[in-house]
Amino acid sequence: MARKKVEITPNQVFVGLPWRNVRPRYENCIDKLEKKYPLHFTIVGRKDAQDAEDLLGVIKSRIDTSSYGIFDATGGNANVSLEYGYAEAIELPRAIYLSTHKAASTSKGGVIISDLGGKRRIEYKNERSLETHLESLCKNHDYSKRFESFLSKRGRRLRGTEKRRRRGLAVRLVHYLDGKPSVRRADLVQAIQAAGYSAGDVEEMLKKLHVEGLLNVSRGRIAKVRIA
Repeated sequence: MARKKVEITPNQVFVGLPWRNVRPRYENCIDKLEKKYPLHFTIVGRKDAQDAEDLLGVIKSRIDTSSYGIFDATGGNANVSLEYGYAEAIELPRAIYLSTHKAASTSKGGVIISDLGGKRRIEYKNERSLETHLESLCKNHDYSKRFESFLSKRGRRLRGTEKRRRRGLAVRLVHYLDGKPSVRRADLVQAIQAAGYSAGDVEEMLKKLHVEGLLNVSRGRIAKVRIA
C-alpha cells in the first residue's frame, strides 16, 4: 500500500497504545517533553469519535499525517497491532515500544505480541526509562534537529535568561498549532501575547521561524500559519 497523498505534519508523532496502565505514563512524559521540544505527540482517545468506525477513521488520518509512529505493544493490545500494521503498510517510519514491568505487561491478549515478533522493540522498565527513550526520539527527530539548529544560529550572542526566554517563545509558537492544520496569524499572536510576550517579540520570532522553514506564514489581511 503506497502512502496516501496527504499533507504530513513534520513535527507530529503518532502514539498508539493501550489505554489501561500504559497511557498515563506516556501522558506524564509527553507533558514534560513538549515543554522542551517542538514535537507534537498525538494520542487518539474516546473523545475523538462517536463510534468504532469513526474512531478508526480518525486513527488512520492521524497516522497518515504523522512523520513518525510509536506503537506500544505492552499487553498484546489488538488495536495497537492493527494500527502498527496500517503504519507498516503505508511505510511510516515507526518503532515498537514494550514495557518489561510485569504488572503493565499482563494481559489476556498477549499473544498479539507474536505478530510483531520479528520487529525491533524499544523496551522500558518504568516511567523514567520511557521518558529517556522518548527524549532520545525528540533529540533525533528531523524537525527537532532543524529547530535546534535554528536556535543555535539565532542565539549565539544571547545569554542564559534571554536564550531560555527565546527558546520558550519558539516552542510555544510551534505548539500552538498542535492538532491544527493551520491557524490565523492574528489569533496566534494574541494567544502568545497572553502568555507574557510582547507583540514585537512574537512577530519577530514568527518571521525568523518562517525564514528558517520551520513555520509557513502566509501574507495578506487574513494571514495563516502552519507547520513547515
